[in-house]
Amino acid sequence: MRDEDRVLQPKTPHSLRWHLSFSYAILILVVLLISGILAFFFSSQSIDQAAAGALKAEAGAAQTNVRSVLLAHPTQNGSWPKPLTLKVIDTHSESENTLGIAVKVFDLQRQTLYETKSPQPLSSYVLPPEESFTAAMKGEFPADVIDIGPAKEKIRIHVEPIRQPQVNAKGETTGNGKVIGVLLTAKTLQAEERTKSTLAIWLGVSALVALAIAAIGMHFTTKRVLWPLSAIVQTARSIARSAHTGNLSQRVRRPASNDEMAEVVDTFNDMLDALEQATRAQRRFVADASHELRAPLTIIQGNLAFLQQHVHELPVEEQQTMLQDAHSETLRLARIVDELLLLARADTAGALPPDKESGKREKGKHPVEVERVLLQLVRQVRGGLHSEGSSLQLEVGHIEPVRVNGDEESVRRIMVILLDNAIKYTPEKDAVSGLPGKITVSLERKEQEGILHVKDTGIGIESEDLPHIFERFYRADRARTRQGTGLGLAIARTLTEQMQGKITVQSTPGIGTHFSVHFPLVD
Repeated sequence: MRDEDRVLQPKTPHSLRWHLSFSYAILILVVLLISGILAFFFSSQSIDQAAAGALKAEAGAAQTNVRSVLLAHPTQNGSWPKPLTLKVIDTHSESENTLGIAVKVFDLQRQTLYETKSPQPLSSYVLPPEESFTAAMKGEFPADVIDIGPAKEKIRIHVEPIRQPQVNAKGETTGNGKVIGVLLTAKTLQAEERTKSTLAIWLGVSALVALAIAAIGMHFTTKRVLWPLSAIVQTARSIARSAHTGNLSQRVRRPASNDEMAEVVDTFNDMLDALEQATRAQRRFVADASHELRAPLTIIQGNLAFLQQHVHELPVEEQQTMLQDAHSETLRLARIVDELLLLARADTAGALPPDKESGKREKGKHPVEVERVLLQLVRQVRGGLHSEGSSLQLEVGHIEPVRVNGDEESVRRIMVILLDNAIKYTPEKDAVSGLPGKITVSLERKEQEGILHVKDTGIGIESEDLPHIFERFYRADRARTRQGTGLGLAIARTLTEQMQGKITVQSTPGIGTHFSVHFPLVD
């Protein structure tokens, strides 16, 4: 399988939507489980407290009934009236509203003095635990005990002491005397356990239903929220499939919500915009480079082929002319290659990590007196214009001392490119006024910058060309009637940026162009 096939046919990944839905479902399950456990725990506590409260209320009623019987039939030495009859408790235990509570009364010898007739068989077999009975005989109130009945049912047992009421000579009750017996109230917890079981089932079913609803809702929610990611994947795959055609015009539709996902889509589309522009620039660069390299190669090849075929027929002067033309084109070709290598090295330096990049850029840098380099270059250019008989005026405006951190050759090359560009596009005489063309250079200090100005009265640059003049091989003169490679301004900007500076331009067609180079001053 080819490498591009592997790119176009990736392994099917696990759906992020399912991952998120499953994760949220687990989270919801844990929350529901904890909530269910807490709800069941507190509900069980309430049920148990209700059962304990019912037992204590029944024990209070029984104590009142026993006390009334003892007061109605007073005895001596802690003896009990026989038979012991508790009509209030009997009536309650046999009523339809009974809570299923059995009541028993024991004397100190553990003899059963009274027991309710219902509920059966609870009242017949339930007995107080040994420890609870002993504690009650001492006048204590032991804690309720949970016992297991013959049918494996749970029984809650409440035990408390019964004291002899004290009566004075007037027949008035003055308090409680010694312990003369033990009162037992007991209740089966079958109803409570059934309630707990039903509660647990309902909590479980409710949790499962809530989990299912939440999982389905979460699945559709994540599907709606994450659809931009699917769109990004599809767009990326589509672009990868059409990589050989370089079609980068596809974009992902932006979601209506203004959230992080919309930001991801915007960033992805911005990246595609940048890639599309870079691809177009690369294609134009390749086309322009091919054109610029083909022209001198065509001349060299044609001249040499013609000489090879007619070397014995041509005069020596014509042979030398053709060789000189080939040599000139060879120099031009070498200059283009040198400029391309310079830009390639700048690109490589810009791609280095910050520490390595700064180290390479700082190497060979030292303070440069810009005004000295500028004035020296102006003298040389003036001499060249004079020797060519040109009427162009190269004037020097206001000059301030400026020291920048860089290398003198780069500063000089920037100036040469801008002056060469101004000379190339400034007519010797204005077609309307008849005045000679003028180029003005100046140098000023402004805050923490040194600014080089190169201003001309040339043909200017059209507004649609102005944003592209620093691109490689871009030439506003599409007919290419003027000599040049189209790399000069790109090199000037690259060298300026390597010195942590910037270059700006203002231009009006028919009036002139003004370049400004901003250099950071040496501290």
